[in-house]
Amino acid sequence: MISWRLSDEKIDPEKDYDEFLDPEYRKTVRCKIFLGYTSNMISCGLRETIRFLVQHKMVDCVVTTSGGIEEDIMKC
Repeated sequence: MISWRLSDEKIDPEKDYDEFLDPEYRKTVRCKIFLGYTSNMISCGLRETIRFLVQHKMVDCVVTTSGGIEEDIMKC
């Protein structure tokens, strides 16, 4: 997913929109990678792994949930 580009795919004039037929535009289209995790994953030891993925631009968007009261108590 990180290295995929639309230019890697074969052009299909019947299915592709007009803008997708331009080779220069196809080089710029890539996958959007979303990383979703729950708040307990941070406190159970995956903080450094998630930090590494974000720091090295391996994900485009990070989605997380807020922690419960028990997570806040454990962190304190």
